[in-house]
Amino acid sequence: MKKVLFSFAILALAATMTACGNKSAQNAESAGEVAEVNDDSPAMRLLNSVPFTEEGLVSMVTTPEKGTLTADEYEAMYLAYSKVPIDEKTCELEKNFVSKARTAAFKNRKLPENSVEILKNLMSNASPQVRGQAITAATGKLFGAKNSEIANDLSALQNEKDPYVLKCGVEALSNELKDPEVAKFVFGLVENESPFVRRKVAIAVGNSWSKGVDGVKDAALKLMADKDENTRKLILGGVGKLADESFIPELVKVLDDPAQEKFHGDAVRSLSTMWLDYPFHKNTSKAAYDATMNYLKKTPRTNKVPAWAAFATFSTVAEKEIGAWKAKATYFKPAEFAKVLTDAINDPETNWLAAAPAAKAIKALCSKSDLENMRKAIEANSALKQQKQILDVIDKELK
Repeated sequence: MKKVLFSFAILALAATMTACGNKSAQNAESAGEVAEVNDDSPAMRLLNSVPFTEEGLVSMVTTPEKGTLTADEYEAMYLAYSKVPIDEKTCELEKNFVSKARTAAFKNRKLPENSVEILKNLMSNASPQVRGQAITAATGKLFGAKNSEIANDLSALQNEKDPYVLKCGVEALSNELKDPEVAKFVFGLVENESPFVRRKVAIAVGNSWSKGVDGVKDAALKLMADKDENTRKLILGGVGKLADESFIPELVKVLDDPAQEKFHGDAVRSLSTMWLDYPFHKNTSKAAYDATMNYLKKTPRTNKVPAWAAFATFSTVAEKEIGAWKAKATYFKPAEFAKVLTDAINDPETNWLAAAPAAKAIKALCSKSDLENMRKAIEANSALKQQKQILDVIDKELK
């Protein structure tokens, strides 16, 4: 009796926690205390009948290959996640063997006919680990989520407070913001207290699937001012996928501020998405191109401005698409582009690590003669401390 009462106490405590960092509560769950509440469940009894090891979980499934998993076998494998702690530093499940065991056990076996219903029921399980995994497993990503999947997720998430589950929910629905109810759910988490949740929201907002969604701009602007650096980096690097030129002034503000140099590469990535749009090459934006060039031209340069990572944002192209893009992007002048990049690399203050992506960009978007001119300029500048290294990367591209 004591164990059962203690289990309910732990469960009540876990339910009040909204941060991923409550290690003691998680460890109580991983030790099986919460699981004991459901000892009368056939699936939980099946789980507890085997050692909590990869081999034990695999042995739990006795259905022959090519057969149909029993409902208990299927459910028990997801209940196994309740025994895996959540890492307080990442709000992710700690390294574990459950997914590997699940893959091995489910291989060459059919899912039970009521698998959708099982996952739906697990979305209200006492364990946040199980709820999050159930939402992840129940939601199609590759070809988009079905309306029924979206409805089930939103129903389960409407009163959810746990950051791990919310994070899983946002990730599962990140390509579905064109559904007004999904957008309402995601935008409602823009100011969630957990940075782990807000980071997933930033990815969902800065997503080409969210282009044109009502309210997406307001959400993006709030995230661009987020106090969490990782959230800001994600949205600054992703907002270009919305193909909305009204964001350009906000990105330029970041690039004009030396105190925000750690975000410069991300801001240029969004600008590059607007004017180059690798790998699709569908977007064109003269305003975004000009803003990028102005940033690279800006002096005095330093080891951190322009950010060397910024050059990587336009160093790769899709060969099949780039020709059609050049025909549309009349603002792009190869010789001018090559000169701006060459001047930046030829500045002794510029971080020499920018040389490799700059050379790749000239090779991809300009001509061999433009790359040869870059080499000549670098070779003539003895003031460059890393002259040999820069020449080496240019020669590598010339080959």
